[in-house]
Order: sequence, then structure tokens, then C-alpha cells
Amino acid sequence: MGALQEPTAAMGPYRVEIRGESFYLNRIDAPAGVVTQPGRYEVTVPVADAPQIPAALDQVTGHPQWQRWTRPAQGEQPDTSWTLPPDKQGPAADSHWTVTVDGDRLHIRGPWVVHHEVHRNLLGTELGYRDMTELRKSITDATRDLALPAG
Repeated sequence: MGALQEPTAAMGPYRVEIRGESFYLNRIDAPAGVVTQPGRYEVTVPVADAPQIPAALDQVTGHPQWQRWTRPAQGEQPDTSWTLPPDKQGPAADSHWTVTVDGDRLHIRGPWVVHHEVHRNLLGTELGYRDMTELRKSITDATRDLALPAG
């Protein structure tokens, strides 16, 4: 169990729950078609979400728990074995983020497990704190040349 945070206006439909070494990132108002889940480790959201996701990450880095988590040792490689399916069949998630823009869609793939509950219009995932900096950079790099509204 974690600490639910009060969303800021800049976060749009994103919500954060802080935990010990990770956090939950949820998108409310995530009906099918607006959000898609092409695979276990990937999601497609509107490109307009690009400034809202980093705003949610700002809420995480501003929380006291962010300062307390144990940082990986210099050169330590990420371990994504926790992302394997329950039956242990199939590959684990990529250890790095891939973010691409395709028209009005933002495609994000990386070290997480995505759950899209279409019947509840809810998109949810758990992210390790260690993966946040690269996610933010990947989103920023992919959308740098787009005219997006500020969060």
C-alpha cells in the first residue's frame, strides 16, 4: 500500500500513488480507442499526454519518499525479471524506454507492466524510481519538436 497523491492540474488524467521503491501511475478516463495496449509492456496514449506524464513524475520526485529509496550501484544493470508473466513464459520487459510519436499518438514501451481495464476506463502501471529519469528524457526527446500545450 502506498500514499495517494492529490493530482495537480498539469497532470491531466494522471494519478500517482507513492510506494517504497516504486510508484503507481494511473490514467483515469482511459477508454478503448483513446488508450490502447498493444502489448504487456507498451501503451499508446494521445500525444497531448506528453506534458502530463512528466508532470506526474514531478509529483513523485517532489515527495519525501523519492529521497529515501536506495539508488543502484554505479554500473548496475536494470533487472526486469519482475515483469515476466505469472507463468514465466515469454520475454521480460525491455530494460530501457522507447517512446515514439505516430501522428496524434504517443507510443511508450519500457520496463513496466501495463494494465488497461477497459471496463473501468483505467490505465495503470507500476514504475521503479530508477526508471523515471530515462522515461522523462525519452518522452521529452520524442516530442521536442511538437507544439504541445504546457501541462
